[in-house]
Parts: sequence; structure tokens; C-alpha cells
Amino acid sequence: SEDRMIYFPSHSTALADSEKEKLHVVYADYLKQNPKKAVALIGRSDDLGSRSYNLAIAEERTSVTRDLLRLYGVAPRQIRCYSIGNEKKPTACRSKECKQRMRRVEVVIVP
Repeated sequence: SEDRMIYFPSHSTALADSEKEKLHVVYADYLKQNPKKAVALIGRSDDLGSRSYNLAIAEERTSVTRDLLRLYGVAPRQIRCYSIGNEKKPTACRSKECKQRMRRVEVVIVP
């Protein structure tokens, strides 16, 4: 689901205002109202950099997302962070749109 994805620009850890708003409205408000719930933040990147670069930027994107949730009032115990780096995509993923969908933090509600 697209609501589960927080997207980032290429080679960046900055979030567009629309992504910040989604994070605030969809997740922060929900977590504050449901203190027994948590989220797993799974950082991903496109396949344009080296393995170490992709892992590092995925980690930084996860940290940015975590920090924003904290800023929005979510308790630290409700946030779990994981970074995968670039995900394996078929060679057919060559378009800018496909690469854009790879640059994300996936937000998963966990018990």
C-alpha cells in the first residue's frame, strides 16, 4: 500500500512536505492514540550506488523518519528501525519512476 511508503529524492535524506504530512497524520497520530502499538521502519534505496553507500543512505533515511516521528510525539519504544539498502529488482526497473519507488522507508505497524 502506498500509505505505508515514505519516499525520498535521489541521493537525499530530505523529505517533501507531503511525505512529512503523511508521516504525521497517518502514523504519528495513530501511534499516540495507540501506545501499545509500534512501527517497524524499513529503510531502502535504489540500486544506483555501491552496496555500502546504499546501506548508509537507507540507514540515514530510517533515522530521519524515526526523528520526525519522535518530533511528532511518538514514544521511542514504539519505533523499531531496520535498513536493508537497495532491494533486488528485476532488470526491467530502469525508469525514473521505478527508481523513485525504491527510495523509501516502509512503515509497518507491529503489535
